[in-house]
Amino acid sequence: MKKQHVLIVLMLLMITLVAASASALQITSATIGDDDQDRVKNVSVQVTVTNDGNTTLNDISLGKTADTKYNIRFSSPTITTLQPNGGSATVTVIGDIPLDFNAVDTDENSNDYMKPVALKIGTISASATGATPATADLKMQAVNQLELKKATLECGDTSKRIKDGTDFEDLKPDTSCSIVVEVENKFSDKDSDDDKTGDIDFDEADVEIEVDDSDFDVDEDDSVDPDPDDTDEVTLDFDVDEDVSDGSYDLIIRVIGQDDNGAWHGEQWEASLKIDRLKHDLQIKNAVMNPTKMDCEGGQVKVDAKIINLGKRDEDDAVVELTIPDLDLITKKSGLSLDEDDYTRLSFALTVPEDVEEGVYLVNLNTYFDGIAPSNTKVFNLAIEACEVTEPEPTTTTTTTTVTTTPTEPADTTPAATTPSARVRTTSEKSDFWDSSSYLWVLGVLIAAIVIIIIVLIVVLVKKPR
Repeated sequence: MKKQHVLIVLMLLMITLVAASASALQITSATIGDDDQDRVKNVSVQVTVTNDGNTTLNDISLGKTADTKYNIRFSSPTITTLQPNGGSATVTVIGDIPLDFNAVDTDENSNDYMKPVALKIGTISASATGATPATADLKMQAVNQLELKKATLECGDTSKRIKDGTDFEDLKPDTSCSIVVEVENKFSDKDSDDDKTGDIDFDEADVEIEVDDSDFDVDEDDSVDPDPDDTDEVTLDFDVDEDVSDGSYDLIIRVIGQDDNGAWHGEQWEASLKIDRLKHDLQIKNAVMNPTKMDCEGGQVKVDAKIINLGKRDEDDAVVELTIPDLDLITKKSGLSLDEDDYTRLSFALTVPEDVEEGVYLVNLNTYFDGIAPSNTKVFNLAIEACEVTEPEPTTTTTTTTVTTTPTEPADTTPAATTPSARVRTTSEKSDFWDSSSYLWVLGVLIAAIVIIIIVLIVVLVKKPR
């Protein structure tokens, strides 16, 4: 057994000596372009090849694996000599960035999905006789021309500007939210002569928001069409369901678009939505009051509402009351039991007496937990109008006056003159005849008769015997 152990040890030593005597090559990875690089030809980057072995290496060959459309080449295809123990040489890698090269990772399974990153297009390698070959990633990156410029999230009464990494806190269940997303087109609005870097655009870009959780699911999208060197915005709505549990949820905001050359651009942000439930929270939903206006004769005010328990605990002694404080009117329902996320619908009525002063009165619908502890309030406005006062119609009083006349001279027996009204009527009748066509006809006949008489007289005088 001891001889076997010795042989094993000797074999291990031999393997170690062989490995130590072999030279090892290293080559750094290469990224052609960056996040500000236009899609042009002959973009270069330098890499380093190192000899980590203990012997000199000669005629080190450089290789690559990449699609021919990238036209990858080296400033020199070989390195003449590399000294042992860290000897190195610098080599330039050159490539062409196609016009349709993506600015973002479009692989939905990637951790960098829709992020502007360098994308792997192949590998580069260095090899030499007597050395272990070295391989490294070859990547390429071009500028992203479609960006998220601004996003504003409003949930309930809270509004906040958000960006990548923002926390939106104290969000309550059963809340309506809307987010305004502004997108910027970074392409220049001026033409360019260098391989179309300034005269291309997006036909349309998609804006998406997403919360991917079984307890809280959001999936909304719309489109924008920003002009070059300009922005466009869209508003997306979603609801925080009433049964969403406490916790943090990732809200993803994403824009993605394809330019005229077929390259994909876009950006993605992640914000955290933090749902915070109160221990006791008896919410008032869908509350309606009818009527909202009445006259001085009074009447019934009715309120219908949905009461939902959005607190963390079940409620065994919930109270809901309707009150008009300025009129000392109140009605309530006590001893209600509502489990977490459970609800009930209630109706209330208050009778407003007659002759209430005109004005606007507050009508409060209140919820309480543990019988007396206030939870939430919904306020309505009730308008009371003044009664119309009917004024009495004016009455006419007739007074009779007796006048005593003392006779002085005999009464005048001259016929009474025509009254002005009679004269006006007669004048009117005469005026009507003289202005009528009958008058003109009679006048014409008279004139014709006179003319005939004159003619006859002249004839008689002329024919009279001498």
